[in-house]
Amino acid sequence: MPMSLTVPPTIAVPALERRSRYTACLLGGAIGDALGAPVEFMSRQEILRRFGPGGIRDHASAYGRTGAITDDTQMTLFTAEGLLRAAAAGHPPGHRARVAEVAAAYQRWLLTQDEDPARHADAGGLLGIAALHSRRAPGTTCLAALRQVGARGSREIVVARGRSRNGEPGADLRAKNNSKGCGGVMRVAPAGLLLTGLIADEALLVREAFALGSDLAALTHGHPSGCLPAGVLAAVIALLV
Repeated sequence: MPMSLTVPPTIAVPALERRSRYTACLLGGAIGDALGAPVEFMSRQEILRRFGPGGIRDHASAYGRTGAITDDTQMTLFTAEGLLRAAAAGHPPGHRARVAEVAAAYQRWLLTQDEDPARHADAGGLLGIAALHSRRAPGTTCLAALRQVGARGSREIVVARGRSRNGEPGADLRAKNNSKGCGGVMRVAPAGLLLTGLIADEALLVREAFALGSDLAALTHGHPSGCLPAGVLAAVIALLV
């Protein structure tokens, strides 16, 4: 029997409450990732040996302190910055413009990890926050994909390449790899947050959030298993908030 997606009716959310939900979503993600950071590279046996049969239950030291920001949280914030820049720049509310601006934002994030692939002239926004320059342990797939994009031009060129071509939105910026990793899904919450405030029709909201989340993940992860789950997460977040 074929499955269909039934979207529940919208419940009006006051602006202040919605803003609080946005904050809770981003902060909850940051707290959760900080909780998992100490065990990210441990096996199950190592986790149980160190923290007991229940595993890690409270924040422990990682990157030299307790509660340190992770690369996942850094990239989530740069995702949000890219989406906001697309809106602030006066772009029409188009999918390609958003993907292109987030691609440029990821190049700025790469600079915080002691990289210099795109030689950006602008140093404002999140680049001005010292805490976000903490070097972490981003995945090699993510780094390689961003280096490949950024090595060929400035922020303006990155944005233009993402907007000017015909075909699939953001197709010129999609990663040229076959990665199925989780590095895409972990950073796309802002896609769902943005669209839930812009699209009133629930069915359209689900479609647009899924498309945006998937294409943002595809900037670094080229396999469907690496980008489609990001679309699902963005759609779920859009409905929840």
